[in-house]
Amino acid sequence: MTSPFAVTTVSLNPAIDHGIGIADFAAGRLNRVNREEMHAGGKAVNVAACLADLGVAVTVTGLLGSDNAGVFERLFASKGIRDACVRFPGHTRSNIKIVSGDMPQLTEINFPGSFPGNEYLAHVERAVDALLAECSCFVLAGSLPAGIPTTYYADLIGRLQAAGKRVALDSSGGALRHGVNARPWLIKPNLAELEELVGEPLSDTAAATAARRLVAAGIERVVVSLGERGALFVTADRCLRAIPPPTIVRSTVGAGDALLAGHIAGCMRGWPLPNSARLAIAAASARVGMIGSGLPPRPQVEALLATVELREIDPD
Repeated sequence: MTSPFAVTTVSLNPAIDHGIGIADFAAGRLNRVNREEMHAGGKAVNVAACLADLGVAVTVTGLLGSDNAGVFERLFASKGIRDACVRFPGHTRSNIKIVSGDMPQLTEINFPGSFPGNEYLAHVERAVDALLAECSCFVLAGSLPAGIPTTYYADLIGRLQAAGKRVALDSSGGALRHGVNARPWLIKPNLAELEELVGEPLSDTAAATAARRLVAAGIERVVVSLGERGALFVTADRCLRAIPPPTIVRSTVGAGDALLAGHIAGCMRGWPLPNSARLAIAAASARVGMIGSGLPPRPQVEALLATVELREIDPD
């Protein structure tokens, strides 16, 4: 039986995030590491971890290299995430995240990942089909490894929506451009990704206008991440800017994924837009205050809800 609260995230290009702390990182010189950690990552995995911490039943499917799958398996087991990932011979890629400075600045070095072949992609598609009976929402998040066409998410969106499922898309470049044409239920670009999509620089108000045009074209919800300035939440009826409270930032890794997870969690519970926007910003704010996977304890996230400021925006 399909659960109205069950979510599947699809991770075709996951990564092991190798976090490195360097007090005063600079290119072209010796840098000394003062902290390091490794976590299972990639957008879809991060979203799943945050959803699980918010009490949402979540499954992850996608591609994992069998040689270093243990870090993902430990995360899934610790958070009660159902593991429906397809293993392929070899390694899942690693990404390097360098955090430096008193006001933490993030330098990211992301490896492209490898595509094991159409045989394994077909296994993922069968796993998705098997989950149709159980999940009402699917989140397609992250980049596509080289070898998978940039139209892949668009094709998958069409299949899932034909089965009556809500589909959220969080990607960039060609995968986002083609995916938007498939009219998913929700997209979550950041401002730079939205600017690339529309082909021009955007102020926050112009971004709201661009988001409203996407809604008019058939996408039900557009969430635009503005970094430390918060996010825009746009539907046919409302256009809100949600502003986070002052927060001590330890790392921005996964903040956008927490934002998406919080909004989806609110939507799955049937909350109106202002409430789900508050939860999204609360989750993102809690996320930047920690290093690791997922979110801090739920009462800590919920305590932030009342501190989120909401403003109505009148797009151009």
